[in-house]
Amino acid sequence: MFRRKIAAMVTIIVLSGLFHKVKAQGLQSGRLNSLRLSESFVRGNSNLSVLTVLGYRYQFSEEIKFGADLGYHTGTYYDSKVKEYNSAVSIDFTYSHGRTVELYGSASTGYGLFTGNHANKFLYQINPLAMRIGNGSIAGFGELGWGYRGLLTAGIAYKF
Repeated sequence: MFRRKIAAMVTIIVLSGLFHKVKAQGLQSGRLNSLRLSESFVRGNSNLSVLTVLGYRYQFSEEIKFGADLGYHTGTYYDSKVKEYNSAVSIDFTYSHGRTVELYGSASTGYGLFTGNHANKFLYQINPLAMRIGNGSIAGFGELGWGYRGLLTAGIAYKF
């Protein structure tokens, strides 16, 4: 578990370097981009497991952000080990933007690929209430909603 978190953080750092050109374009147009790493607890048959998601957001306007998420999840479902790989597109709508606190809502839709005898499926997530707290390029966030990520999602975001 610890190795996976370190690998995810290294991935964020590497991706931020790859998006250097996007950063320059974003600053010229007044728009910001962000990378997000989040984890949420997902309930399987009788246990909780962790879903890890790496996401990217592009700020289209002051209120709207578009993005994409890639996720990985392992767990037990009816006594069989399952791995899930998912991808989703998302839209975030900012309700209120202060100096250090941003309130927003989001909606995502995508597809999950499962190993074993489990069927692949359409995924959705709706977060009517979410909060980003931070001043500068690093921030924490929490989202309350329902869908494939579960009830509560928390993570860190790097804005560039």
